[in-house]
Amino acid sequence: MLKPNRKSSRRDFLKKGSAVVAAMGATPRALNAQTMDEEAFWLQVRSQFAFTENAVPMNAANLCPSFRTVTDSVEHFTADIDRDCSFNNRAKYSELLERCRSRIASQLNVSADEIALVRNTSEANNMINNGLPLEAGDEVLLWDQNHPTNNVAWDVRAERFGLSIKRVSTPAAPSGEQELLEAFTREFGPNTRVLAITQISNVSGIRLPVAELVSAAHDRGIHVHVDGAQSWGALNLDLTALGVDSFSASAHKWYMGPREVGLLFVKSEHIAKIWPSVIAPGWGSDSETDLIGARKFESLGQRDDAALAALGTAAELHDQIGPGRIEARIRFLAQRLKQGLVQANLELVTPQAERLSHGVCITRVAGNRGGEISNKLYSDHGIAAAPTGGLRLCPTIYNTNEHIDRAIEGMKALLA
Repeated sequence: MLKPNRKSSRRDFLKKGSAVVAAMGATPRALNAQTMDEEAFWLQVRSQFAFTENAVPMNAANLCPSFRTVTDSVEHFTADIDRDCSFNNRAKYSELLERCRSRIASQLNVSADEIALVRNTSEANNMINNGLPLEAGDEVLLWDQNHPTNNVAWDVRAERFGLSIKRVSTPAAPSGEQELLEAFTREFGPNTRVLAITQISNVSGIRLPVAELVSAAHDRGIHVHVDGAQSWGALNLDLTALGVDSFSASAHKWYMGPREVGLLFVKSEHIAKIWPSVIAPGWGSDSETDLIGARKFESLGQRDDAALAALGTAAELHDQIGPGRIEARIRFLAQRLKQGLVQANLELVTPQAERLSHGVCITRVAGNRGGEISNKLYSDHGIAAAPTGGLRLCPTIYNTNEHIDRAIEGMKALLA
């Protein structure tokens, strides 16, 4: 009997894996068409998602549907593992993981060795929280609008190890980036060791001037950790230009990738001093299996290789569309939404100015009726939003102009 050619089989499989991206019409040629009308292009992008017009997602701050081809990739890779879960067959997933890591690192303008692919933003935040070498009396400065995993988790560590926690409040209606910057810098003190912030708030939509905050913090020797749950996949990020020391995000939000896959970036100069939260084989205890760079933070035991491989599919689609083009489209949709709501005499919590916000848009709702309005917007108008005290709408590239206008009309009918 002839033995199978393992190298040939692996090459064939990887070819088939890449071919999954071409399914459902999502070929590079289709998504990069330069001669296509702009709105026709975005309608084609919308067709890459499975949701119906009766249940339009507009809550990217919480969960996005995956690209159809990402879903196809998860199915393709899962089926492959289920057919043959041997070490021999699964060896190729290491190559797929490294391709994915390199592509994402290139998108973020950092080294692949500075990227760990973890399970979500919460896990990445806690890795920094638990791993930074801090001592009793050290101060951690937080934004009071941080997600709990970049906020309350610090309270828990402070109680265990005697840290000092200080929360910073920013103006509800900031006049500009300088006012936001000064809200933090005036709180810097001699014992401040960490500034942990969220780039874009999920509760107000305010966008912080991260590069300026990092520069000011570094002048004081302060480590800056940024929760990028609302910016990865929504902004054309350059982490080197921003200068952040560490950065966290999830693929299931604006990146429109597989679920339970996340990102942790750690600047190379900090990797060695930050302890991993989970210890599994290869984390760095054996010279023959040492994980290079930030990979030590993804030594988490058995992972879903199919989901990790499918993240590469999402990354390829982001490159095909273009991160800059994605950022511009989200900005356009969010501005159209905000302008329409204001014209309907509804009050925004989120700043209208582009420099002070991005894709997260929150409308004030009186009488604690956010949940009621969110339910009616979904049942009566087919728009899925989120109650956040008020009502949060977060459009992204699968949303159309008609979706935005429908959301505005629905809000007007329910609140005006």
